[in-house]
Amino acid sequence: MKHVYARFFSVTILLLFLLIFSHLSYAQCPNGQTGGQTAYDTTIVFGSGIVATQVKFPKFDPLNGMVTCVKLCVTIKGIIDTVALENFTNAPQTGSYTYSRNDTITGPGIPTYLTSNANLSFGPFPLAATNGVFGSGPDFYSHGSDTVLTKVLCANISDSATIGQFYGVNDSVTYNYTIDANAIGIVTGGSSLTFVLSSGLVNFHFQYCTCPPAILPLDILEFSLTKLAADRAELKWTEAEDPFSDYHYEAQVSRNGHDFASFGSAPKNTISNDPYRITYRAVSGENGVYYFRVKQVYSNGYTRFSNIKQVTLENSDFPKFTLSPNPSNGIVGIKFDNITSGRFNIQIYNTQGQTMVKKDLSLTGSSYVQVASLERGVYWLRLTDVKSQASCVNQLLIK
Repeated sequence: MKHVYARFFSVTILLLFLLIFSHLSYAQCPNGQTGGQTAYDTTIVFGSGIVATQVKFPKFDPLNGMVTCVKLCVTIKGIIDTVALENFTNAPQTGSYTYSRNDTITGPGIPTYLTSNANLSFGPFPLAATNGVFGSGPDFYSHGSDTVLTKVLCANISDSATIGQFYGVNDSVTYNYTIDANAIGIVTGGSSLTFVLSSGLVNFHFQYCTCPPAILPLDILEFSLTKLAADRAELKWTEAEDPFSDYHYEAQVSRNGHDFASFGSAPKNTISNDPYRITYRAVSGENGVYYFRVKQVYSNGYTRFSNIKQVTLENSDFPKFTLSPNPSNGIVGIKFDNITSGRFNIQIYNTQGQTMVKKDLSLTGSSYVQVASLERGVYWLRLTDVKSQASCVNQLLIK
């Protein structure tokens, strides 16, 4: 008796676009806000001989709201496409085969792994003595499509510590999907050839339960910005008591009102009701309008922001200048207050961060220079000293 083993030749994963959840799952959101969902279906393909792949879904941008739960459901339909047994002896025999398959899914939010398996026996099949013709006749057995595995595997994630790993920008959450399958053919009393071709239909349904973004004043009672000195400003705020949430604050600054960077942080105040205070000092040579906001970051990765406040800061080490006229009807001019010579680089960019003007300027005595003509809109002009590389930014309005 001879046992011939046939490995799993190929698995093709096709898109089903099946609706796993018969009803929408809505999040419980603060202040009576209506919850929603963001769902994804995807397709993975196993080529011949490949038994593992990765499935990726977009992470959730915290600026778009809060995630309260994550749901993953995988519908697996394992199929034996074709099985064949051939008797090579000169006497009638009995054939049978066993088929085993194990599908495993691992990834974020799954404590250990999700798995399904099938162990099935088929037969017996009568096989006549060999007729010398391969693949046909009473000594040959074949069987068509047969579904051997149907399973739905689900994971529901709601704890905030785990949900935190699903937040991100331009990033993905990755799950690993593996299949281990084989067939064993047996023909009593003689030798045989066993052939098995398998496939699978697998649907991944991935869903975020979401709440819309909220504005910080839900927790912040007062937010003020005070200019302490020519180059310093203080952010100050108080908050409503929230003993059930874990979060911290970050103070952020921007030169264009759009791109912000954190420069200080404060943990949740659990001892007293004293206000939060964070001071900012302008970088040497950076003069002009500064924009500030407060960022609140929860332990699960959810983020909220305060409204934006602005103040003008300056450093005496850099040449003082004004944009004149400002507002303007289109002509952009620079008036220097404390310098008559030097080489400068000028950049003017719009609210989308696009550079509209870029040029070099050599000052040789004139205290006023026209540098450009612009269409109606809001702009920022950055002036950089070529020698010291110090720079400053002022806002410009074309009406």
